[in-house]
Amino acid sequence: MEYETDEKEKKMTVTDIQTAEKNFLEDPQTLNSTIVRKYLDPKGTATDEELAYFIAQAKVQNLNPFTKEIYFIKYGNQPAQIVVALKAFQKKADAHPEFDGMDSGIIYEKDGEIKRSDGAFLPKDAEILGGWATVYRKDRSHPTKVEVTFSEYDNSKIRKEGPVNSYGKENKPNTWDDKPSVMIRKVAIVTALREAFPNELGGVYEADELRELKDVTPTETRDEVMARKQAQIEQMKQEQTRKQAEPVDTSYPADEVPDYTEETGQGELFSGKLEY
Repeated sequence: MEYETDEKEKKMTVTDIQTAEKNFLEDPQTLNSTIVRKYLDPKGTATDEELAYFIAQAKVQNLNPFTKEIYFIKYGNQPAQIVVALKAFQKKADAHPEFDGMDSGIIYEKDGEIKRSDGAFLPKDAEILGGWATVYRKDRSHPTKVEVTFSEYDNSKIRKEGPVNSYGKENKPNTWDDKPSVMIRKVAIVTALREAFPNELGGVYEADELRELKDVTPTETRDEVMARKQAQIEQMKQEQTRKQAEPVDTSYPADEVPDYTEETGQGELFSGKLEY
């Protein structure tokens, strides 16, 4: 049966694909591997398993990648990452019959005192410490409360490495530099919603919860790597030959000449009778 399904997808006509694309803008259930390959993985780096998992997540959560509700992220040989936008979390919560609203804000320190604010307002000269969120459900007597630490999620390269990185390149500001309060509040919101609705959002993460992904695709070709390795081997051989050619000084200063009659080892080994 799996073989027949693959054959059907291979035989899809241009009209079939165009129809599926049009339908998918309105109905995520029409998503298939052909469309994902074409639009989300044009380089063909993702495995069939990764694409199948992404399609399953999009369909189960009813989220649309074309409207930026869910993202498929793949760098080089790294495992694919599937992340969901904040609006998708809010969409799932709003659709739940037991959802009864939420509050959120940030935590900061000013004049030696730790305070909270609603929303993302950070007073002048205050240091941001984290974010908080509270989610209410009609079927629960206690709300879901969450606090997150800013330093654990801060993705600012400038704060981590300074204006210039270890390679001498300038670190440009990102959203965590421009809007740190907004970003940490967003993390608190999605964390609280995920805990409040585990059946609907369990295992789903928003992009800003993750540390920045790095593209680890090799920048050298196979031939270049082999040439570099060979050059390193030749250099090691030359250094080894040079060391072997250097004369070894086996002489002793007058006051350091060893007295072989006092040395242990052979003298003790052959003193007395041998035992068998």
